[in-house]
Amino acid sequence: MKLVVVGARADGGAHMVLDLIADGAPYEVVAFLDDDRALWGTTVCGVPVLGSPAHAARAVEAGAEGAVVFLGSPRDRERVGGLILAAGLHLPVVVHPRAYVAPSATLGRGTFVGAMATVSTGARVGELVMVAPTALVSHHVEVGDCAQLSPGCRLGGRSRVGRRAFLGLGATVVSARTVGDDAIVGAGAVVIADVEPETTVAGVPARTVQPRT
Repeated sequence: MKLVVVGARADGGAHMVLDLIADGAPYEVVAFLDDDRALWGTTVCGVPVLGSPAHAARAVEAGAEGAVVFLGSPRDRERVGGLILAAGLHLPVVVHPRAYVAPSATLGRGTFVGAMATVSTGARVGELVMVAPTALVSHHVEVGDCAQLSPGCRLGGRSRVGRRAFLGLGATVVSARTVGDDAIVGAGAVVIADVEPETTVAGVPARTVQPRT
């Protein structure tokens, strides 16, 4: 499938997707889109940047059939996903050849699973979720749409991560705990009690830093 990638930084997601393809994933990147005007009309890693996500129709004209939304902000992924679908592009599930997804797990459209990540038995992962390299989604976990699981995250069995939640580098959620919608879990935090929606927690054990407004 020919893809457009949203997120064109050469030192960020753009290069990661190109490396994934070089590692054997059956895709071809034909264009990038990015909100940074300074990148428009340039090339990144030899691939043209056609404009912002609002210009997704240009990617269709360039031959793209699907899109990977490689943005770190859950809210931005949600916003851009709508623009991509409106342009008639697909949101394929993209799994690195060296990731493991159990046969009984489900992945929603637009979800990305990075190298050495694991999505285990019975897990249900929503749409436009970023499962970064080395993240672990254990058995019967539920992950809401547009959530971000940073590298090294660990989700214990039967835990739940809400829509647009963001888990920082190396964060851990113990079994059967819930991280609410739009919550933020800081890098290295260990969640041993439920996290309320729109709340930021950090530390070991994780404690509220500030309610989000």
